Amino acid sequence: MNAWLSRWLYTTNHKDVGLLYIAGSMYFGFVGAILILLVRVELAIPVCATGVSGMCWPSATQTFLSAASFNQAVTLHGLIMILWFLSPLAIGLANYFLPLQIGAADLALPRVNAFGYWLWLFGGITATIGFFLPGGNTAGGWTAYSPLSSSTFSPGAGPTLAFAGLIMLATSITVGSINILLTVAVERGPGITWRKIPMFSWFIIFTIVAMLFSFPSFLAALLLLISDRVLGTMYYSASAGGSILWDDLFWFFGHPEVYVVLLPAFGLIAEIFPVFSGRPLAEKNIILICTGAIVIPLSYMVWSHHMFLTGVTLSEDEAFSVATILISLPFDVITLAFIKTLTRSSIRLTAPMIFCIGSVFLFIIGGITGVFLSSFVLDVVYNNTYFVVGHFHYVMVGAAIFGLIAGLYYYIPIMTGKMYHEKMANWHFITSFIGFNILYFPMFFLYDMPRRIYTYQSLPSWNTLNLISTVGAFIFAASQIFLLANIVWTLRAGKISPPNPWGATTPEWVPVITGASHGAAASMGSMPGAEAGEHHRHESSRPIWLATGIAVSFLGLALLVYSWGIAVFILGLAIDGFAVIGWMYEDLHETFHMPEGVTERWPFNAIPKMRLGMWIFLSTDVIVFGAILGAYLYIRSFTPDWPIPGSVHEIPLGLANTIVLLTSGLTAFLALESIKEGKQRNMIMWLCATFILGATFLGIKGAEWYNLYFVKGFTWNSSIAGSTYYFTVGLHAAHVTVGLVLMAYLIRKAMMGGYTKENHAGIENFALYWAFVDIVWIFVFPLFYLL
Repeated sequence: MNAWLSRWLYTTNHKDVGLLYIAGSMYFGFVGAILILLVRVELAIPVCATGVSGMCWPSATQTFLSAASFNQAVTLHGLIMILWFLSPLAIGLANYFLPLQIGAADLALPRVNAFGYWLWLFGGITATIGFFLPGGNTAGGWTAYSPLSSSTFSPGAGPTLAFAGLIMLATSITVGSINILLTVAVERGPGITWRKIPMFSWFIIFTIVAMLFSFPSFLAALLLLISDRVLGTMYYSASAGGSILWDDLFWFFGHPEVYVVLLPAFGLIAEIFPVFSGRPLAEKNIILICTGAIVIPLSYMVWSHHMFLTGVTLSEDEAFSVATILISLPFDVITLAFIKTLTRSSIRLTAPMIFCIGSVFLFIIGGITGVFLSSFVLDVVYNNTYFVVGHFHYVMVGAAIFGLIAGLYYYIPIMTGKMYHEKMANWHFITSFIGFNILYFPMFFLYDMPRRIYTYQSLPSWNTLNLISTVGAFIFAASQIFLLANIVWTLRAGKISPPNPWGATTPEWVPVITGASHGAAASMGSMPGAEAGEHHRHESSRPIWLATGIAVSFLGLALLVYSWGIAVFILGLAIDGFAVIGWMYEDLHETFHMPEGVTERWPFNAIPKMRLGMWIFLSTDVIVFGAILGAYLYIRSFTPDWPIPGSVHEIPLGLANTIVLLTSGLTAFLALESIKEGKQRNMIMWLCATFILGATFLGIKGAEWYNLYFVKGFTWNSSIAGSTYYFTVGLHAAHVTVGLVLMAYLIRKAMMGGYTKENHAGIENFALYWAFVDIVWIFVFPLFYLL
C-alpha cells in the first residue's frame, strides 16, 4: 500500500487523528450546508394563492422539494451539523492540542482513539446512505421523536441505517471520552499539575465529562429504537407512555449536548482573549467553577424544559423553568468575565480575535432569547416556531462555530507550520457575520410560523422575512469558501510561521524540537517522546477494520428485508472477528507499544492506568443499564396487566442460573488472588473454571429462551413484557459473551507467561468487568423473575 495512504488509514498518532477529525467534520459540514440550502430555497417563497401567479410556487404539490424530501433534508441537516460537524471539529482540535497542552506523549489509548475516529466517520456515512435507498432517509426531525421514528411512520432501511449510524457515533463518543479523561488523569507531563492545565484543556475536560454521562443515555435510547425497528419489540410503541420514554432518554442527552457543542468554543475564547488583549484572563477560577456547575449538576436538571407541552404536571413545569433560569447565571458570569478581559486592554484584531468577539456577541443574543423560552407560559406561544430555531442557532451555530473557527485560525501555524492569509480571514469573518445575522435574526420575528412545515400560504409577515433568511443562508454558506481557500493558500504559498507568532504562553506553543518541523508534516516526529519512535509501531490496521466490520454489520441489519441482508450481516461479524483477533495478536506479541514516561498522576498515583480506564468505562455502562432498567420500570409502572411472577419464567431455573453466574464471579476473584501470589497454574485453572461457568450460564439461558419462544409463545414482539425481557437479558448476555472472548485471550496470554505476580493488570481489569456483569444480573433477576 502507498506509504502516504497507509499512514492516514492506520495512524494512531493524536495529531494525525485530530487532523482527520477536522477534515472529516468539514466534509460533513459541507453536506449539512447543502441540505439546509435546499430547505431555504423551498421556504424562500410561498405557495401561490388561487388565481395568483408571480414569485411563488404554483401549488403545494409543485414546489422545489416534496414534503418527504424536505423533512429528510431538515432531519439530516440537524443531525449532521450537531453530531458530525460541530462536536467533531472541537474533538479534532482537542485530539491535536490537549496532549500538547498537558505534556502527554499521546492519548492514553492510541488505538482506541483511532477506532473512535473511524467509527464516527463510518457512522456518518452509514447515516447518509439512506438517501439512496428506496423510501429515503429518516424524516422525523433531528430529535427522532416517537412514534415518528417507528417503522410505521418511517418505514424502510434508510431510517434504520440513520439510527445505526447514530449508535456508531454514540459509541465512538463514549470510548473517546473515556480515552481523553484517562489521558488527563494519568498522562500529564512532569510539572503539569491540575492548576497548570490551560483553559482550552479545562473546557475540554468539562465537555468530556458532559459527554461521558449523556451519550450513554442516548446510546441506550437508540439501542431500544433499533430493537423496535429490526426485531419488532414494543418499547416506543407501547401505549404505556412509550413516546414520553423516548423524550426523557433523548433530552437527558440532548440538553447537555448543547454545552458539549458550546464549551470547546468558550475554551478557545479563554485561550485567545488574553493573547490578543494583552491582559490575563479575568476571573479564571470563577470561570472554571461556573463551568463545572453548568456541567454537573445543572445541565442534567433542565432536560424536561423541552417537554413543557407533553402533559407533565404544573409543578414539574415550574421546577424545570426555575432550573433553566438558574443555569443561565453561570453563563452570565462567564460572559461578563470575557468582557472584563477586554476592558482597558490593547486589542490586536487578528482573525482569531475578531471571530472570538463575534462568538461572544452572538451568544449574548442567543442567551437573551433563551430566557423567553425558559418560561413555560411563553413556551406555549413560541414552541415549535421559528423563534426557537433562531435562538437555537445563535447559541449552537453562532457562538460555537465562530469560536471554533477562531481556534482553527489560531492554531493553523502549529498544524501547518505556515501563516494564513490575514485579509482573506478578515473577509471570511465579515461575510460570515453578515450572512449569519441575515439568515437567523429574521426568524425571531417569525414567532408565529411553525418550523415543521415545508411550504406555506402567502402572508405579508412571512414572505419577506423568509426570503431574507434564504439570502442570508447563501451568503453565510458562500463565505465559508474563504476558509477553504485560505487553508489551500496557506498550505501552498503561506509564509513559514515562527515557532510562536502570537506570543502565547501555553505549552503547545513551546517548540519540542528544533527547526521548522512543528507543522502537520512533522506530526509524528514532533510529539514529546518521539525520540523512541524508531523502537515501536505507532500505527495499527485493527481500528479501521473493527469499525468497518461494525458498519457492515449494521448495514446487514438494516437490509434484512432483502434475502442477502443476512449475508452482509455475517460478513460484518467476520470482519469484526478478524479485527479483534488481530488486536489481541498485537497485544500478545507486543507489536504495538507506547513507552511509559514520567507523568503527573495525582490523585491517581496508586491506581494503574488501565484499572482507572476500566472504572471510567464501567461508569458509562452503569448509565446504559440504568437507562435500560429505568425504561423497563417506567413502562411496567404504566402497564396494569403484567404477567405475575412464575407464570412465564421458571423461577427455579433462573435461580440456578444466577448461582452459576455468581459462582463464576468467585472463580474470577480466585484467579486474581492466585496471580497476586505468583501462582500462575492456579490462575489459569480458575480462569478456565470461570470460562466454563460463564458458557454454562449462556447455555442455560439459551435453552430457557428456546422454551419461552417456541414452546410458550412468549416472544419479543408478542407483548411489552416480552420486549423488555428479551432486550434486557439479551444485552446482559452480550456482556457475558464479551467476557468469554476476553477470557479466551487472558488464558492464552497466561499460558505464554504474560502475567506475573508483579504484572497482572489484565486479570485485575477482567475481574472488575466480570464483577460488574454479576452485579447487573443481581438487579435483572429479581426484576424479571421475582417481582
